[in-house]
Amino acid sequence: MRVYVGKQVKNNTIPLARERRLEILAQLNEQGSVRVTSLAENYQVAEETIRRDLDKLHGEGRLARTHGGALSVRNDRFDLPVSVRKNRRIEEKQAIAKCALQYIQPNEVIALDASTSALELACLLPDMPLTVITNSIDAARLLLDRPKLQVISTGGQLNPQSACFLGSLAEATLRQFSIEKAFISCKGIDMARGYSEASTEHASLKRLLMKLADQTILLADHSKFGVRSMVYSGELQDVAHVVTDEHTDGEYLEALADAGVKAEVAANGSSA
Repeated sequence: MRVYVGKQVKNNTIPLARERRLEILAQLNEQGSVRVTSLAENYQVAEETIRRDLDKLHGEGRLARTHGGALSVRNDRFDLPVSVRKNRRIEEKQAIAKCALQYIQPNEVIALDASTSALELACLLPDMPLTVITNSIDAARLLLDRPKLQVISTGGQLNPQSACFLGSLAEATLRQFSIEKAFISCKGIDMARGYSEASTEHASLKRLLMKLADQTILLADHSKFGVRSMVYSGELQDVAHVVTDEHTDGEYLEALADAGVKAEVAANGSSA
């Protein structure tokens, strides 16, 4: 029986079930996912015992249950400045943007949020008849040199941290348009609860985009999965399509499929 230094445990022991659950959580944090069958074999207990462990931890909000196991849930409640986020996981975001580009057709009305993933998509937009509505200052500035594009900035309350417009004025602008496709990202994707953001303002605007658009396409690299931020912006099925990168665990893709969401993996250097 292990002895945990620094914890006040009677007789220097931890009940077996509790110890097993702590070890399962540690494994989740390291690997991102676990399977019932492998855990049962590892601990030499019945699969039903492991299912009860996972159900209990799921009830405590410490993991997300899947059909054959569980996925990790991490908390991330802080939003880094856009200048920092631009330089993170660039190759993954570029691959995701290249894959998402195939869903944009001439003469459509699309919306881009203020995420750095959507900004990579803006970089790839060809100069063609297309209406682009965005609350991102960087995206609007980037598209200045493409005269065939009609670019509409929402305006609203300036958020310097994210270099974008938020609030009631930005949302009022969005409500004026019939949006065919919205390309957005998020702070975290929790398989049990859905998509989340670090602030109520970001969550509110993205919730509105998902409601207004005929189709919402979520651009999410692997770091978004298994993460809970502060405010939920929607449930898994609120988006039609998720485009992610090669490093996303297959368990997450299966969970999206179970929720009726099409998941597409963008290979680096590929257009699909």
